Parts: sequence; C-alpha cells; structure tokens
Amino acid sequence: MKNSIITTVLVLTGLTAMAQQVPFSSQYYTNFFVTNPAFTGTKENTNAFITHRSQWTGVTGGPQTTYLTIDGPIQAKNIGLGLKVYSDVTDITSRMGAFANYSYKLKINDDNNLFFGLGLGVLNNRIDFSKAVVRDGDDPLMYSTAQAKTVFSADFGLGYTWKKLEVGFAMPQFIGNKVKYTDNQGTTSYNLARHYQGSVKYVFDVVKDKGMTAYPLIMVRGSEGSTVQYDINAVFDWQKLGWIGVTYHSNYAVAASIGLRYKSISAGFAYDFNIGKVKNYMGTSSELLLSYTFGSKKAEEPEVKADDGKDAVVDAAIAKLKADSDSSKAEMERLKAELLKLKSGASSSGSSEKTESLTEQLMRVASSNDFVDDNGMSLGAGFYVVIGTFSNKGNATKFKDANLIKGYNGTQVIQNHKSKVYYVFVKQFQKQEEAEAEQQKYKAEYPDVWIQKLE
Repeated sequence: MKNSIITTVLVLTGLTAMAQQVPFSSQYYTNFFVTNPAFTGTKENTNAFITHRSQWTGVTGGPQTTYLTIDGPIQAKNIGLGLKVYSDVTDITSRMGAFANYSYKLKINDDNNLFFGLGLGVLNNRIDFSKAVVRDGDDPLMYSTAQAKTVFSADFGLGYTWKKLEVGFAMPQFIGNKVKYTDNQGTTSYNLARHYQGSVKYVFDVVKDKGMTAYPLIMVRGSEGSTVQYDINAVFDWQKLGWIGVTYHSNYAVAASIGLRYKSISAGFAYDFNIGKVKNYMGTSSELLLSYTFGSKKAEEPEVKADDGKDAVVDAAIAKLKADSDSSKAEMERLKAELLKLKSGASSSGSSEKTESLTEQLMRVASSNDFVDDNGMSLGAGFYVVIGTFSNKGNATKFKDANLIKGYNGTQVIQNHKSKVYYVFVKQFQKQEEAEAEQQKYKAEYPDVWIQKLE
C-alpha cells in the first residue's frame, strides 16, 4: 500500500515541471539566477525577490511554490554572491531548500565574457501520509508519522555573453544523491534526478535612450526518465516603468505576465492559460512577484526636447551633462596657472630642471586596481584620454551615448570603485605620446580634456 501511494504521488508531481524536483516558474527571466547559478550577481545592483506560484488550483494538492532570493555583485573582483531559499509543496510531499550561490566572471575581451556558477545547499524532503486521501482509512500506514529527510545538493552553471547575446547551461542537482525514508513499514527511496537546462537570449534595443528593450528567450529542460520540455519567451522591458511578457510552456500552457517598477520596487503578475486535453480539469495557475533593488535611486533629470533634430538633442544633452561634471574647478584653475608658467619658460617649482610637457601637467596617475569597466571588469595599465567625470552613472552613460552618436566610437565609461566616480574616456593608449596626440584632437570641443594614467 505504501509503495503504491508514493508511486502515485511521484507520477502526479511528474506532470509538473519534471517531477517538481526543480520548481516551476513563469517569470524566471526577471530573476534568472534561480535557474542558473552562473548568472548570480550579474546585474549592477543587489536585488531581493519574493515569488509565490499557485499551480493547478482545480486539482487537490496542486503545487504551491514560494521563493526568497537575494543576489549582488562584487564588481572589483568579478564575483557574484547570492542566497536562495524556497518551499515547494505538492499534495502530501513537500521540499524546502536553502542554497548559497557563487559566480565568477572571466572577461575574454570587451565583448566576450564567460561565467561560472556553483550553488551549494540542503534540501529537506517530507512525506505526510496523514494528508493522503485513500479508500481504506484503517490502513496501518495512515497512522505512520510524517517522514522527513535532509540531504546535501548542488547546482552547477555556465554562462557566455557576446555583446547582447546570452547563452546559459545549468545542471541542477548534479550530484544525483538518494533520499531514503524508513519506518516500521520498511524503507522507501527516490533519487534527486540530475537535470539539464539550456537557454539562449538576445536583447534588441527598441528605444535606446529611453531604456526600452525587447528580447526572445528560449529555455530547454530535460532529465533522465522525463520528456524534454521547452519554453519560448517574448519580453518587452522598459527599464523605467516595467515589462510585459508572453511564455509558451510546451504541452502545458501559455503564460502572460506584466510587471511595474516604481523607484526601487518592482511587482509582477503572471497567469497561465492551460492548453491540452486536461485543461478543463486543472484549474488556474498564477504567480506573484515582488522585488527590491538596493542602491538604485537615480537623480531626477529633466527631459531634453528636440528643437532642431538629432544634433540639437545631442548638443543639449551634452551641455546639461557637462554642467553636472564632478571635475574640480579649483584643480583646473591651478593647472591653467601651471600652464601659463610653462609657456613663459618657468617650471612649476621655480627650479632650472627640465620642464615637463604640458600634458604631463594635465595627467593624473592611479592604480589600475582602483578602476573597473562598465561590465565590472578590472582595467589594464595605460593612458586614458578622459573628456568628463560624473558621480551619477546615468549621466555618464548618456554623455557616452551622445559622443558615440557624434562618431567617437571608442567612447567608454569606467569607474573608480573607491571614489565612486565615473570617467568617460574616448581612447586608451599604451604610449604617453600617442595619448597626448589624441588629447589635442579634443581640446577645441572639450578644453578640460585630460589624461588618466593607470599603473
């Protein structure tokens, strides 16, 4: 009798996302590290999520899944850290898991990055026979106490990004260990199946300066003894306001989701429209998501309106952003005074030593370990021709984009992660003479252009 009940339960739960050993979701694209540890902490800020999914309300004991996650980057070390805790209840079985995630980003070049991820944790698996609905209520098994077992588990993941292409592979429960329940009726066990997941995503800019993007995302899942399952997602994301998504879950449902953002808070809702022969018996499935982003507050910026086409918009944006520049006016006045002395033939110290070049007086020196690029990767040594500095990343990014439109294709943003100041530079050189020559090209447009030397 006992083995029959357990077999029935496993067959039932097997209909939902590969035996429900890996919890199911319709909005995983908003919090992707829950499916692949390689993408832990790959966003700019620290994010906390809570998600609850209620599935198959028309079936007694339908799956109820709740997630609580938090993850964030350590940009200076190319590391992401995260914590994932979840509860997954299906009829008389339940699982609670707690995992600590770690990821490392290996930068191949400016456009290509590899990510490695590992999640380590424990799973508490429980069977409560008192909740079973059976014909024979006097069966001795019904008087058994609930059976619970805690086991170690681990997830592994890989990720690769090339510009706006993102590819991932994950192996949840890759150890594949066994859960055993023992009581006076004997011993019953089942394996934590090793799962395989692959994903491909490509992001398209819809309106770049408004932060509007759209992307398709394909997810394929499989495990030994189960059929291959796949999702096809289409998502429109407006960074300032929210998102709209549609997902096709193969042989199960079509899900529609909508999310709203307000400052640091986001809320999302998904509803599954069941398909297939049993859709009339399954009831509804829905999912609620709440999230909070730490350190994401941005200064309100006035909207720039175009009067005379694209050039007018760019010029207005540059003028506004230059007004927000954090470059020290006092420092520039001191440097100008030094230049006047040099032009008159005197050294800044008043001695007869060899006079330094003019650009050496406009060059600052720092350690390359103090700086990271826009992807959080460490910078190499060299001479960087800087045209602006900002305390707000949004302003720095808009200034960079304005210069890219002007044709300055090498423009990039870097950050001093100690001072939290963002630098916009146009080119980087290994030789000082080359940097000085490049600096002269920008002096007419940016009189305060200077060189940052990283050692």
